[in-house]
Amino acid sequence: MKPHHVHVYTTIRVKVAVTAEDHADAMRQAAAIVGTGIFPVRLLPNAAAVLDAQPAEEITSFLVDEADDPEFENSCFYDAEYRSREDCPT
Repeated sequence: MKPHHVHVYTTIRVKVAVTAEDHADAMRQAAAIVGTGIFPVRLLPNAAAVLDAQPAEEITSFLVDEADDPEFENSCFYDAEYRSREDCPT
């Protein structure tokens, strides 16, 4: 048996607060914050076998919630190109 290092790429969710005109503007602003090359969140390994953790360099989707919508009635999922992935209320 030989030791191995396995890089497992997973998607993580990062909630970003922005003030925007609409969902598209909100996604562009969030992408600019998260996708700047320096990831704004640190991932800390929490198991002895995990040597390192970094986010993948790809945005796969967005979920946009409106801050004044506590019931999430105006929330919508979008793909990486800002296209809605379901029937959105807005």
